[in-house]
Amino acid sequence: VRDVLEEIVSPQIAIGMRKIDIVRLREWVTEVRSLCAQHARMEIGDQRIGQILAAALPGDDGIWPCKPVRDVLEEIVSPQIAIGMRVSVYNSRGAHARGEGGDQEREIAEKYRNWARQLVFSYPYVADLIEQIATGYDQDAMREDSETAVRRRLRR
Repeated sequence: VRDVLEEIVSPQIAIGMRKIDIVRLREWVTEVRSLCAQHARMEIGDQRIGQILAAALPGDDGIWPCKPVRDVLEEIVSPQIAIGMRVSVYNSRGAHARGEGGDQEREIAEKYRNWARQLVFSYPYVADLIEQIATGYDQDAMREDSETAVRRRLRR
């Protein structure tokens, strides 16, 4: 499914582009979901769509994801697309330098939480998805705080 989806991503709706045509994006998502359903690959297909949509840039309003992606997410309301987006966001962080404790994760959580707050009335489903991402980073922060506390105790 992954290879097929990557091959049929239309350049006109390429997520990394500054402007995304909402009509083409909607058509692409609908077509891909239909093909995946025909081949009993709906769950993994939706997750992969989510991973692709997660690469969207912030919108002109500075909020991630951009408005066309928000509109499509709000129309579809697919838990599997949401899973794909969350996985992609976490994985996009890649290797990073660590300080002690979870301050880095709290900072990231706050960025996502601010976006979620701004979208809660206009895009409630997307706001919830973004809040879930923030909550994941909150949990990572608590884990890092715990690991730091354990390391400090062991050094004594």
